[in-house]
Amino acid sequence: MLLWFGWLHFLVPKLWPVVPKPRVPAVSSVEVDVPADATAPENAVVADTEQPAVAPLPKHPVKSVWLGPEVDDDKQKLDEFFLAVKFDSRGAAVNTIELTDRARYPAFGRRDKRLRLVGSDIATSLRTFELQAPAIDALLKSETLDRIPWEITAQDKTSITFRLQTSDGRWELVKHFQLEQLTEAELKQPHVRDTLARGYQLRLTVTVKNLSPRPQELSYTLRGPVGVPLEDADNTYKYRDVRMGFFDEDGAGIDESKLSAAEVVKKVKAKKTELSKRPIKYIGVDVLYFAALLIPQEDQLKQRTIDQADCVVVAEDKQYPQYSDVTVDLTSSKLTIPANDEIKHEFVLYAGPKLKELVQQVSAGAVMDYGWFDSICRGMVWLLNMFHAIGLSYGVAILCLTALVRTLLMPLSKHQAKHAAKMKELQPKIAARQKELEAKHGKNTEEYIKASQELVAEQSKMMLGGCLPVFLQLPIFIALYRAIGSSIELRMEPFLWFENLASPDALFALPFKVPFLGWTEFNLLPCISAGLMYVHQKLTMPAPTNEEQAAQQKMMSFMMIMMAAMFYRVPSGLCLYFIATNIWSMTERWLLERKAKADAQNSPPAPPSSPSGPGNPPQPKKPSPFSNWWYSMVEAADKDVSIKKKSLNDDDSNDRKNKKNRGKR
Repeated sequence: MLLWFGWLHFLVPKLWPVVPKPRVPAVSSVEVDVPADATAPENAVVADTEQPAVAPLPKHPVKSVWLGPEVDDDKQKLDEFFLAVKFDSRGAAVNTIELTDRARYPAFGRRDKRLRLVGSDIATSLRTFELQAPAIDALLKSETLDRIPWEITAQDKTSITFRLQTSDGRWELVKHFQLEQLTEAELKQPHVRDTLARGYQLRLTVTVKNLSPRPQELSYTLRGPVGVPLEDADNTYKYRDVRMGFFDEDGAGIDESKLSAAEVVKKVKAKKTELSKRPIKYIGVDVLYFAALLIPQEDQLKQRTIDQADCVVVAEDKQYPQYSDVTVDLTSSKLTIPANDEIKHEFVLYAGPKLKELVQQVSAGAVMDYGWFDSICRGMVWLLNMFHAIGLSYGVAILCLTALVRTLLMPLSKHQAKHAAKMKELQPKIAARQKELEAKHGKNTEEYIKASQELVAEQSKMMLGGCLPVFLQLPIFIALYRAIGSSIELRMEPFLWFENLASPDALFALPFKVPFLGWTEFNLLPCISAGLMYVHQKLTMPAPTNEEQAAQQKMMSFMMIMMAAMFYRVPSGLCLYFIATNIWSMTERWLLERKAKADAQNSPPAPPSSPSGPGNPPQPKKPSPFSNWWYSMVEAADKDVSIKKKSLNDDDSNDRKNKKNRGKR
C-alpha cells in the first residue's frame, strides 16, 4: 500500500504532468451603436435601478464639534444657551444633547454633572439625525451616509454646516444645524427657562442637490432622537414611550397617541414597524419628566414631505422589554429633483422638560399626561409651585398642600365622622339582633342565613352614607397623587435625609436582594406610611357583629399589607403626602369625637315645643344660601340611617311584646 501510494502521488505527477487548459478570454460587454449626438429626453428621470458608477469614498477627517457651552465655566454661554449639543462629522449626526441648567436639571444621582437628554446610551451605534438615502448609499458601496465622514464647511457660535458630495458629481447633501441663542431682552424675562420653548430647540435643514443635467429621484430616512434617558428604572411607573401627533383627516385637530417601549419591541419583532402614513405634527420619545420631539416645519397638509413614520428599537432589554431604548425613523416622500436644482426640508427638535408652558408652544400638550382629573391635577401643581415661590422647600410645600386640601374638605370629613359615630351607636343593637336571629332560627339554617343576609344588606346601605364623602374626595386625592408623582419640580429635590423627592428615600442598602420582590434598599417612609394607615383603619373601623364582618376586616388587614408592598417603591414625596394625610385624618377624627362628647355633656335639655296657634304659626327653616349640591346627598344618607335605626328599635319592641305575650300564655 505504501508503494502504491508513493507511486500514485509522487512519481506519476512528475513523469506525466497534467497539461493546463487554455485560459478562456473574458466576454466583453455588448456595445450598442449610439449616435454621437444622441441625448436623453428633456424631462427624463434617472431611475434608482440604474447601475451606479463605482466612486471612491470622500476623504474627510472625523471631528467632534460642540455648539453651546461645552463645560460649565462660561457663565455667559450658560445663560444664552439652554442646550449644549455635540456633533460628529461621521454621518453628520448629533452625538449628545445636554441641558445647561445643572442646578435645576442635574444628571440623575450626580449633582455635579449635566443631564444628557439625548445620546445617553453609549452602547448603541445609532445616533440622532442620521440620514440614509438608498440612491446615494449605492454609490458609496462599502460605506453609507450615516457612517462616512462629512465635510464641515461652516461653523460659528450658533450653527454648523456639513456637506457630502458624491465623486461622480450627481448628488450633494447638506445638513445645516442651528442652535437657538437667547437675546438680551429674552434673558430679562422672569422664569424664561420655564416659559420659552425656543431655547430648547435645535433646528435642522436638509438640502438635497441634483448636480446632474437630468432630473433624478430620491427618498431619504431621517432618524429621530436616540438615547433619551430612563431614570430610576426600577422605581418609575412610566418608561420610554413613542409619542405621536398626527393631523386629522380634515386637518382641524391633532390625533395624539403613544406606544410603549414594550409594544415597540413587539412590533419590530413582528416586522410591523409602520406607525402611520398620516400627516405628522410631531413625533418623538418621552419619559416621565423630559421629552425629545421632532417637528417637521413644512405644512404637512399642503406640502407633504414625510411619507411614513416607523418605530425602531435602539437597544432591546431581553429581560425587561419596557426598559428598551426606542426611537423613530421618518421616511420622506419620493422626491423628483429637476436638473441642477435642490430641495430643502426643515425640522425642529424640542429637547427639554415636560412643562405645560413649553410643550404647548410646540403643540404637544398631550405629553403632559395627568390622567382623568387633569384640571384638578394642574391646580395642585400650581399650588405646589406657589408654596415653593414664597421660599418653602418642596418637602414643606407638600405638607402645606396636604393641609390646605384637607382643610377645604373638612365639611365632608365632619359628616363622615358623624356617620361613623351613628354606626357605633347601632352596633350593639345589630349584634343583639344577630343573636336573636341565631336563637330563633338556629345557626347555619336556611332561615338564619336568609335573615342574616337581609341584616347585612341593611347595614351595608347604612355604611354607604359614610362612604359618600370618601367618593367625593377621591378625585381630589387621586389628582394630588398624580401631581406629586409626575411633577418635574420634585426631581432631585432633597428633604430631610432623602436626596430626591421623586425617588424612594433609600435609607440604606440591603445586604441581599429580597426574593420575588427585587428590593435592594430599605425605604423607611413606606413603612411609616403603612403603619399609620393600619392604625387609622383600626380606629375608624367598627367592631364586627358577625363572622362575615370579622372575615371582611381580616381581609382588609391583609390588603393593607399588600398595599404596603405595592407602595414600597413610590417616590418619597408621595410617602410624605401619605404620612401627612393619615396624621391629619387621625387628629381630625380625635378632635371631632372629643368635641361631640363635650357638646353632649354640656348641652341643656331641649325646651318643650310651644303649640302652634293662629298668633304663633310655625316658622319653616330656610335652607342656607351657601349650601352646596352635595348636601342633598348627605341628608339622604342621614335619613336612610334614621329609618334603619327606627326599624331596629321597632323590631326590638315587637320582639319584647311577643315574648311578653308568650309568657302570659
